[in-house]
Amino acid sequence: MKEFWALNARNVKIYFKDRSAVFFSLLSMFIVIMLMVFFLGDVSNDAILSVFKELPGRDLDKDAENVSRMVYLWTVAGIITINAASVTHAFFANMIRDRNENRLNSILVMPIKRNVIVSAYVFGAWFVSVIMGTITLAVTEGIGIAKGLGAFSFSEHMKIMGLICVNSFVYAAIIFFIASIVKSENAWGGIGIVLGTLSGFLGGIYLSIGSLAEGVVKVIKCFPFIYGTSVFREVMLEGVENELFEGIPEAVRETVDLEMGMKMTLFEKELSAGGKVGILIIVGVVFMLLSTLYLTYSKKKDR
Repeated sequence: MKEFWALNARNVKIYFKDRSAVFFSLLSMFIVIMLMVFFLGDVSNDAILSVFKELPGRDLDKDAENVSRMVYLWTVAGIITINAASVTHAFFANMIRDRNENRLNSILVMPIKRNVIVSAYVFGAWFVSVIMGTITLAVTEGIGIAKGLGAFSFSEHMKIMGLICVNSFVYAAIIFFIASIVKSENAWGGIGIVLGTLSGFLGGIYLSIGSLAEGVVKVIKCFPFIYGTSVFREVMLEGVENELFEGIPEAVRETVDLEMGMKMTLFEKELSAGGKVGILIIVGVVFMLLSTLYLTYSKKKDR
């Protein structure tokens, strides 16, 4: 246990000493918010508002305001999800650097069990990701309050923080496994570009899942991004949806939720929030086991 905490302290300190890594970890959040404010938000707003324009007796000005808030929270949920991937990627850049400078090999030949080394690296990435996710939540919630949204309740905050913890664990485990295989800093930088490009799409941030072809949706469901985004949205949008869909048949809300990704189906069955969280936890545990096996049985030329 002493070795576990020592490795954690070392890795976390190295990450926060690199201010550029911290900055770029948060940069994606601001980029996506700007995209939604200046372009994508209007597209999503118009698509949802078209549903309410067909209903008699609606206050369209109030609906437009609620839809704007709904789309903002819908975007924030996606930002928090993919931010965990970008933060953990930046965190493990130090591991790639350690390997190239032979510091990692020194750690691996120490009398420490491989599962302790894996757990220490994953825990460190998880810890940093939770901190950055909490900062992201605080910043985006502050912007939401400025836009007229109320603050989340205590119970909602607790649920969101729990989801941030689970989501951070998943990406810490996945990215560590990839970092265990990758040897080159240039390759790791390339992976970061691919990850940044695809995560927004796979997480359903730029386009709602209902607007995509069936074959594309099946591919997206093979990745954990969409499950994390969906469960965040289910929790964060509940309040504004209750107000927006008041007095409207439940079938309309269910249709919008499926189109926007708050509700999801897998093998023709609707997934509960617990089911989505369960998928995320299973994925994280599987990748931790794979990482442990890889580090235990892989042959290193320089060891």
